[in-house]
Amino acid sequence: MSDGAPATGAAAPLPEIDAATARAWMDAREAVLLDVREANEFEYENVPGSVLLPLSFLDPDVFPPITDRKVIVLCAIGKRAAAAQKQLADSGLPNIYNLTGGLDAWKKAGFETQGGKYEALDYSI
Repeated sequence: MSDGAPATGAAAPLPEIDAATARAWMDAREAVLLDVREANEFEYENVPGSVLLPLSFLDPDVFPPITDRKVIVLCAIGKRAAAAQKQLADSGLPNIYNLTGGLDAWKKAGFETQGGKYEALDYSI
């Protein structure tokens, strides 16, 4: 029978940040932006300076122990990034943040992206 008290041992929510905070941390070289989308998604469009490590290949046991910077995890909208963040945090890696809204939020904030998406555009007159 429950007494209405919260369950003990419940995990605290993992930290999330917005695009502006992520950009500020990257500009200050305080963070690494880890893109966990698949290679074809990354090649099509990505954030300059981000590092690709698809969730399908993520192995927390061999992930480098980054302790001098924060790690911001990014995907298209935030779902895969949350899964990667949980895996890395569960392995003991500190300072892991999920970029809320993913690449979509980054673009909505007006921040730059690069990739093959732009190579396909015809700028000729």
